Amino acid sequence: MLVSTSSGWTMIPGKPAVLSKMSSIKRYTDKGYMRSIAAEIYGGAFRRDDTLINAHAAGMKPSSNAGYMMQLLAMTGWTSVPWLWMLKQPTLIISGTDDPLIPVANARLLAHLIPKSRLELVDDGHLFVVTDPKSTAKMVEAFLDEEAD
Repeated sequence: MLVSTSSGWTMIPGKPAVLSKMSSIKRYTDKGYMRSIAAEIYGGAFRRDDTLINAHAAGMKPSSNAGYMMQLLAMTGWTSVPWLWMLKQPTLIISGTDDPLIPVANARLLAHLIPKSRLELVDDGHLFVVTDPKSTAKMVEAFLDEEAD
């Protein structure tokens, strides 16, 4: 299962203003700043429900500066594109239609390149697994049940 993701540096990026806010470690260290940008960077239900923003900001834990920089570096130097066609297992790809970080075009590309894939789009943002876990779980269960048959 692939959720709210891309193929790596070959991705179609979100808007630069959104990505710059996402890449700042300040979102982990300053809960007020996180509250002020959450709707813009996560989209979906975060645009409509301030309680989600507050709960998310309250639960944020910063990584070390070195760890955070390594995560950002990994995003700039890896792509799965050359290998996706080799995946043999059925793959569920789920993406939010209002994801400012990973535009849905990335999910469509993954679905096109992975032979036994199924693309599911949800009317939500980047963190739909957090904002609507029950619907997400039902989607995954349905996929697994189909594959078991």
